[in-house]
Amino acid sequence: MQFLKLSTDLITDKNITSNEFRIYTYLLSLYNEEKQCSYPSIDVISERLNISISTVKRSIKKLQQLGYIVIEKRKGLAGNFNIYKKLKHLINKVVAKKNVSKIGVDSNGEIPIDGQVTIEEALQEVEENVFEVNSLDNNSNVRLARSVTNIDNSGFAKKVISLADKELLREAIKDFKKKRGKTPTFLIKILVDQYYKTGVNLSKPLLNLLRKDYIII
Repeated sequence: MQFLKLSTDLITDKNITSNEFRIYTYLLSLYNEEKQCSYPSIDVISERLNISISTVKRSIKKLQQLGYIVIEKRKGLAGNFNIYKKLKHLINKVVAKKNVSKIGVDSNGEIPIDGQVTIEEALQEVEENVFEVNSLDNNSNVRLARSVTNIDNSGFAKKVISLADKELLREAIKDFKKKRGKTPTFLIKILVDQYYKTGVNLSKPLLNLLRKDYIII
């Protein structure tokens, strides 16, 4: 569960419409402090907020004109996408997670208490435990990837695929089938692009694995 603090200046801002407000606050909620940007695709914003793609594009252009965001164009193997930086009304997010004793907020659900850890750190514990219990060959993600490429000779590819979000892996496989490259490495590149396009953060184990053996993100 994420709690997003908003400036009262933004809440009472008469320069933006309700749709522009929703899109802007969605970008604020997805802000990655390590990369200092948000990066959901236009399609994802449209789908998650139930706003037409044309309205999303107009709203983002308006937010850029107002100086609320800075847009950088990026190219990925799965297509081009925007990076949203220097969000004007950014306030540090507060993160809470049910059933994880180390994570907490105060009675207002706003201020971290002592001992709080990030969702990524909590997920790392879960993912490492699952990783120890299940062999890579029997991992459902590995079996899914094996249907489109031979990953049995790459322990690294198996590790990456096993830690990936299943829905993002499915989308990556769809794009993978349309491309010429058919190697496990190429599938991983498309998978990483899917994380960037959808604005989903790479889990800490996955990020560490990619940085160490494959790519700097």
